[in-house]
Amino acid sequence: MNRSKQAGPHGSRPGFGALRGAAAAALCLGVGLSPQAGAQTWGQAQAHASQALEAVRSLLDAPAAPVVQPLAPAPVGATESLASLLGRVLPRDPQVRVADSLLQATQQRRLQARSRLGPSVYLNANEGGSAETEFGFPIKRSTSRAEAGLRWNLYNAGNDMAELNGATRDIDVAEQDLRRAREEVAERIAETYTDLLRLQTLLPHALLRLDAVRKLVEQVRQQTAAGKTSEADATQASASLLDAEIAHEQLAADLDAARRKLAAQVGGEVRDAEPLNLPLQWLAATAPAPAGAGVADASGLVAAAGLRADAARERVRPVLSLLAPRIDLEVRHQLHDRTLPSPTTLQKDVWQITARWDFPVMGENAARRTEQQRRAEAALAEAERVAQGLQIEWQTLGPRIANAERALAQLERQAAQYTSLVRAGELQFEAGRRSVAQLIQLRDSRFNVEQRRSEQAQRLLAAQLKLLALQGRLLPALGLGSVN
Repeated sequence: MNRSKQAGPHGSRPGFGALRGAAAAALCLGVGLSPQAGAQTWGQAQAHASQALEAVRSLLDAPAAPVVQPLAPAPVGATESLASLLGRVLPRDPQVRVADSLLQATQQRRLQARSRLGPSVYLNANEGGSAETEFGFPIKRSTSRAEAGLRWNLYNAGNDMAELNGATRDIDVAEQDLRRAREEVAERIAETYTDLLRLQTLLPHALLRLDAVRKLVEQVRQQTAAGKTSEADATQASASLLDAEIAHEQLAADLDAARRKLAAQVGGEVRDAEPLNLPLQWLAATAPAPAGAGVADASGLVAAAGLRADAARERVRPVLSLLAPRIDLEVRHQLHDRTLPSPTTLQKDVWQITARWDFPVMGENAARRTEQQRRAEAALAEAERVAQGLQIEWQTLGPRIANAERALAQLERQAAQYTSLVRAGELQFEAGRRSVAQLIQLRDSRFNVEQRRSEQAQRLLAAQLKLLALQGRLLPALGLGSVN
């Protein structure tokens, strides 16, 4: 009867059948089957072995296809908010995917540690033959036997429980690492987003200045042709136009570079940035911290470092483990036994409890426990270092935010004053009471104030977002999570 071969998940690759055939070939070699004993069987075994080798080689050569969540399409419209952009990018960012995979791996590791606390059920089956001598007479015995059993470690001085407690803490660490990965990605993208927003805000002012200088150049040219102004005024107006064109082109190039950088960070299409308005309750959280205040416990980085230290402490084995025995229970039950000729003694059911003391003469157990203690101390010191570093950064951000808020308010008033001065200067220039140089100087000063105001607004916003990220509040402030 012919049996059809089914293709596995890799197309026409040999699957389990070929591997089973390779096992048959190895069995033939183990029992001493030669080509002379059965040429056809031997040839089939060799064919199966070749197929199995090809299957293994194909599996090793085949690249693993990473599971990547596709990027959501950009919303329809000319602009996109930071929250919308992060909502599209975070699920597929490589750093977030790495942290998520490590969290799942840690969960499986805890399952392994918990499994060690329970029993292990096994099934043994053997079939074979032997040449023996019994009561001085040679006999050939065939054996066909099957038995089921259970092994259970009843006591090992708390080693398994220590590992389980450490693995449980590792899950908390991995969750905080995932959260911190999301925070870091959001912070990195927000930094580029705020720079793009600054350039978008400043570019219209550069274009407005360029249009005004073009009109001034044309106006001065007409006055020079009519003999009302000198050639020096026309030259100065042309130089001002060149300066305005250079500034506009530079801002346009910077804006294009910022947009390209943001597109590279998110790995897809980006829109123009929308003005970022943080809710009032979150802005209150960025107020300057009083001297001596600590970093908020909500920070994912601080929480992960602290939990990692806890996990290292949980893994320190108890002192009793250096002297206490390991106690195991084993139960076996015979399911089937067909041994011919029958042995003089048959075992149907067996149970036993074993206590074993292991004392490595070179001090392995004590060294292992000391190593765990030192790792716990290192993890605790690392947690303190992380908290101290964030404490320093947090304390410096408070004064920077306060200073930026004061400077921005002053620049707002200064920009309004220069707008009035430019308007008055244009009227005075029309009336012949101001020179071309004075009008150009007023417009340049107003543009400089607009530049400083845009930069100060971006600096203030970046500092507020940085402080929110240090407190673990950046994503909640954008509506993309909750404070744990």
